[in-house]
Amino acid sequence: MKNQYYLTTLIIFFLVVFSSSLHAQPFYFSGQVVDGQNQEPLAFATIVFNQNQQWAVMTDIDGNFTYYASQAITTVSSSFIGYTTVTATVTTTQKNIRIEMQPSTEKLQELVIPLSENPAFRIMKKVLENKAKNNPENIPAFEYTSYNKMVMDIKGQNSEDTIKLKELFKGANLFLMESVTERKFLAPDWNEEVVKATRVSGLKNPTFAALATDLQPFSFYHDNIKLFDLYYLNPITKGSLSKYKFVLEDSWSQGSDTIHLISYKPLANKNFEGLQGVLYINTNTYAIQNVIATPFEKAKMDIKIQQQYVFLDNKYWFPQQLNYTVTMLASPSVTQNIVVEGKSYIDGVQFDVPLQKRDFGRISVRMDENASQQDSAFWSRYRISSLNPAEMQTYKLLDSIGHKYKFDQVLHGLDKFSTGKIGFKYFDLDITKMLIYNEFEGFRLGVGAYTNENVFKKLVLGGFVGYGLDDYRWKYGFEGLYKVSAMDDFTIGAKYQNNLVEVGNHRFEYSDRLFGGWRGILAYRMDKIEESSVTANFRMLLYGRWRVSLSNSKITPLYDFDQLAASFSPYTNTQFSVNFRYAYKEKLVNTGKRNVSMGTPYPVVHLSYYRGLDGLLDGSLNYNKFEAAVEQSFFVKNLGKSTYRLEGGYIDSPLPYGLLFTGEGSYDKNLPYLITNTFQTMRPYEFLSDTYVSVFTSHEFGSLLFKSGKFQPQIAIHNNLSWGNLTRSASYSMMPYRQKDQVFIETGLQLGNLISMNYLNIGSLGLGIGVFYRYGPTAYPGLNDNVALKLAFNFSVK
Repeated sequence: MKNQYYLTTLIIFFLVVFSSSLHAQPFYFSGQVVDGQNQEPLAFATIVFNQNQQWAVMTDIDGNFTYYASQAITTVSSSFIGYTTVTATVTTTQKNIRIEMQPSTEKLQELVIPLSENPAFRIMKKVLENKAKNNPENIPAFEYTSYNKMVMDIKGQNSEDTIKLKELFKGANLFLMESVTERKFLAPDWNEEVVKATRVSGLKNPTFAALATDLQPFSFYHDNIKLFDLYYLNPITKGSLSKYKFVLEDSWSQGSDTIHLISYKPLANKNFEGLQGVLYINTNTYAIQNVIATPFEKAKMDIKIQQQYVFLDNKYWFPQQLNYTVTMLASPSVTQNIVVEGKSYIDGVQFDVPLQKRDFGRISVRMDENASQQDSAFWSRYRISSLNPAEMQTYKLLDSIGHKYKFDQVLHGLDKFSTGKIGFKYFDLDITKMLIYNEFEGFRLGVGAYTNENVFKKLVLGGFVGYGLDDYRWKYGFEGLYKVSAMDDFTIGAKYQNNLVEVGNHRFEYSDRLFGGWRGILAYRMDKIEESSVTANFRMLLYGRWRVSLSNSKITPLYDFDQLAASFSPYTNTQFSVNFRYAYKEKLVNTGKRNVSMGTPYPVVHLSYYRGLDGLLDGSLNYNKFEAAVEQSFFVKNLGKSTYRLEGGYIDSPLPYGLLFTGEGSYDKNLPYLITNTFQTMRPYEFLSDTYVSVFTSHEFGSLLFKSGKFQPQIAIHNNLSWGNLTRSASYSMMPYRQKDQVFIETGLQLGNLISMNYLNIGSLGLGIGVFYRYGPTAYPGLNDNVALKLAFNFSVK
């Protein structure tokens, strides 16, 4: 009996415990919140259960939420700034809900609250105090894996055009791209990202996928948030409290912490590029938990970013979900919008990993060789959710169309076109050789053709021919190039050319000045060269790029000054040269075929050395020639973008006129265009030097100084100066030139975007004017001779 009693008691005890545990099981509830008008998910909406503020969660970037409660859920309330609050009654058996919220039509009256009394102000001060601590890019080291998806579609009213487009695409999106990337980071700014997998609708080998990993900021802690080509002042940066209006909209508990919902927008009459949106501030170190931001002044392409952070390892706040939405008009005459939605989901985060600088290569972003070959099992592991029917239809439809119309070949052709070539089956046409203009030749008509990878994988053979319509001369050349390593930009080549070269032409092999500034169109003083050369290009010293060359040139001057009885004889020059470009922390993206530079925030250094080899291959000159330049552009908070370029050169021996420094003048009444990094009031070839130093500086205020509705001129100030010397001036006494032994100075004011034209609804083409004035010891006596009016062109997304 006693044993039976104990057994009965034990059974009852377990039944009670089991029954209690059943009653203690949490109630699971989930749902999604969407915009009732366009059915788009609403990120970071506040969800309150049973009217209890202690029971609250937020939707994620996809508008989804989940919750575990200790008792049954009877009501669910959803609130979001700008929308009418929705409260729904649910049954005890209901486990999921879809909530549609309608934009609010009520306009709340603006209240002016002194900063000292504004509760949002006090919270934001604590956010600023903890900014450095909460910035994820101040973490010593980390690694993570990211799944990324970008969808392009047309959205708008159900007009006849919309219906036709939907029928044409059979329920598919316009475009779909997925990728899986692995990133490693070492403070302060060592980065490397590998695209492990990529899939693009309509393409089998999408080489551009590596370029699409940086379309949104990684974190919201930079002083300025760059969206497209504009910098926006971050509401959580020093000085923002006097520029932004912050309003505490709501607060609720989350465990032992409190979340403050704060809206922000620029204060009235504050002239700066600002954002508007909401911040969700967690009192745990007063960090950003969620943020929504969009430009306060809309551009041609409207962009919205959403970011969600999570507290990991009880130590760091780190991005978990990143989202951006770009909206642009499909056409001015229709009601549809082209909408691009990108989402990134970060997982597998590891902190304090044992990384060192030597673990990082020169390539910042590269494609894994198997990135486009990953199977469905791989994608299933990394996708946050399965593809929806529209996305599956997108791959099915566009892959079929892409195969039929050979999209991969089209993409390959566009890639070639971006490098100045038009691809054919066995050769590429060099479009840069088809039409050339300068003031000596007028228009040069020609053609350039080179073998492509369908003939030789690594060897390129080809040449060019052209005829000047004003100088009546043929120019031609041919060359061979062997690509040793695409990853290291290592090539060796040999070339012969019968061509023209401008006197005093700067030889910085990797400078984009002539191509970007179009200084070459003003050339009218030329040397004819018949040149043979061998060249090697390669990368070394991590961020260094080199060119080593040996050339032999027969040079014939094509200018004379009869009035001065100056004569210029042909001569032969054998020259050894080394050109070096160093761009510290340059972001290089390898597409699998070539490296693409995305720039660097640090100064870029150019160094060049030339040695004349007297007696080698009939060379008649013996000299050492040095040139150097340093250039950089950077954004200054609240002030705009500053750019500078310092350059100089030195020659140790007398040289023929064409090999000296003739300055960088770009004053031409017939071609009054503003050409950067040149002297706007200096005539071409006005000065002659064997030693020189020049400084070019400019600061672009953009529209920070003046705005009046849509009229927003881009204001910039330029200051340029130069000094030079000609130590053996007697050798050139019969030539028309001046010396810069007294400094040359000019200052200019540029007003850009005075006339703005819409360009394909993605931006604006702007036309402006610059006024430059020359003063100081090298100025002309007459006022008009010291003034230059220049036209300026620009492109902006605004």
